Amino acid sequence: MFQLGVHALISIFIYLLTIGLSFQIMKSIQIEKIIRINRTFEAQLLLVFLSIGLGYLVGTFFITLIDTSLQLSNLF
Repeated sequence: MFQLGVHALISIFIYLLTIGLSFQIMKSIQIEKIIRINRTFEAQLLLVFLSIGLGYLVGTFFITLIDTSLQLSNLF
């Protein structure tokens, strides 16, 4: 039971870290040039949603990689 709690905490930390990193990366993209004039709120909201999506995908990759590497010990 303790291992499930630790796994959940590590997963939450990884998700928050990757979402934060992807938000910092997405801020460097000038998305305002693509969005219509006077639509800054929508551009910012799109930036937040894209960074959440990208952070989730990257976080899921790392969590799956960690889980799979831990299961390799069952091979030997």
